[in-house]
Amino acid sequence: MKRNNSTVKLLCVYFILILVSLKSYSQETSDIKTIPIHKLNKDFPVKYSWNSPIDAFVTINYINTKGKKGLLRPYSTYRFHPYFPDENTPDSESSEELINDILDREAKECIIYKDSVAAVISTYKDSLYAIRYLSCEDGKWLNAGEDLGEGLVETREKAISNFANLASYIPMIERMKQTPKDTLNFINYIKEHGKKPSKYVLEKLSKHKVVVYGEMHRRKVSWDVLNEVIQSPEFVKTIGTVFFELPSHKQKDLDLFYSKKDLDTDILLEVFGAEQINGWHDKDEFDFMIALKRLNDKLPEDQKIKVILTDYQIQWDSIRTTEEFKNFPKKDRNTHMADVIEQNLKKSSDTRNSLFIVGFMHAHKKNLPGMFSAPQGQEPALTAAAQLVKQFPDEDIFCIFPHCATISNSGIVGGKIRNGLYDYIFELNNNIPVAFDLADSPFGREPFDGALELKFNSAIGNYEDNYDGYIFFRKLEDEEKGNPLYELFTDDYVEEIKRRAKVIGRKEEEKWFYGVLLKDLTKEIIIQSMEEHAQGKRWNFDD
Repeated sequence: MKRNNSTVKLLCVYFILILVSLKSYSQETSDIKTIPIHKLNKDFPVKYSWNSPIDAFVTINYINTKGKKGLLRPYSTYRFHPYFPDENTPDSESSEELINDILDREAKECIIYKDSVAAVISTYKDSLYAIRYLSCEDGKWLNAGEDLGEGLVETREKAISNFANLASYIPMIERMKQTPKDTLNFINYIKEHGKKPSKYVLEKLSKHKVVVYGEMHRRKVSWDVLNEVIQSPEFVKTIGTVFFELPSHKQKDLDLFYSKKDLDTDILLEVFGAEQINGWHDKDEFDFMIALKRLNDKLPEDQKIKVILTDYQIQWDSIRTTEEFKNFPKKDRNTHMADVIEQNLKKSSDTRNSLFIVGFMHAHKKNLPGMFSAPQGQEPALTAAAQLVKQFPDEDIFCIFPHCATISNSGIVGGKIRNGLYDYIFELNNNIPVAFDLADSPFGREPFDGALELKFNSAIGNYEDNYDGYIFFRKLEDEEKGNPLYELFTDDYVEEIKRRAKVIGRKEEEKWFYGVLLKDLTKEIIIQSMEEHAQGKRWNFDD
């Protein structure tokens, strides 16, 4: 999960949701009912209704043309609620271009599948047709996304092929809305089995070949736990390697950083600057890697801990032109991380175990494709953790989930996990930091909802299907934001990320770092933006 709200951002996520995990599906004709329409959108009376698929189609058109952002949530599928503004959002003025574009389209037909999902197909531009998907939830027909197709016949087939997947979300939505009322077994479980997080991690490190520590990035409370872990004398006895989700092509630089007698943070900044296009600015992770060096400096040679970088990133040092960028070999990041770990462990003579610190959506063990890690046009591989489970015995790989909010890869918060149930239990436990096993636990048997992109996937299963352990750090509302790595953004480095932006085809007038125009990007502006972003608490929840 890397690492990775404007209207454009919301719409992009909104369209992606409808495309994720869609599979071809042959429908029985008896499941499908088609209603001809052949009517311009502007000829429908203005109305806001969810009584039928066509009513819902008309409603979403008028919500968009009249700028009624506050109606997007109530008239859209429950899956989309986190991506839309709340119902108190004031109306905005829609552009004439958008209004005419929508209202001048001709609605051709409405296709209904099993009275649960539907699609209204309308003209768009040239030979393209627009598909408006609708979902029937709690007796209401709601907006469920938009797509495009080429030609009427192919567009119709495309819509039909997606119906089964869309219909599969409906029972998941109902399941996600339900929360256990009996909380006694939850609180009893953590009182009986819960342990201090650092002691818990140390215990698992002593028992498993690889502990995959799933993290929510740039989170100080998480790095605080890991700092406690490495300060224990038991850590050096049980752990020989720490793997990081940072660019593996910088391994020689990192080796130099750890081998030098003095502390040369410029080398480490080079490593962080090579992660993604605009660097990795997690000061707490940076400090943790320095703490590992200080630990290593005290150890005899045969006890030193190896620090290995696993991520696959563009080697910006070797790219000067757009053509070189296009031709640079691309690889699935999950596969690369799993391969680096497997190769290092199989050639190592160190009998100690390993710690792999990685974003939690690279750390689930379910046999599902990973997200946002495959090059464009490639089928995504399994997560790094799921691949490690295939490469080593299952008991060798222990995956830990960090308590957080339900969240998307882009940082959109979708409320509290299990509708606030877990937070309520931790509150009953006086918000004491605690860690525990998920297998055969009431927590483990709850449906997994930590990632918005996977929350409604019927194949995702429960928490215990995806992770082995769970850590609660502190009450979410009290948690501060992580510390930005301001030191990374020198004048020279800012020029470098501007160069990278141009290499990939960004224009000067486009938004870039923290919403700043690329042409205006300076060290001072970046640091000011980061300082403003770092203010306040980490988590914000809608009332």
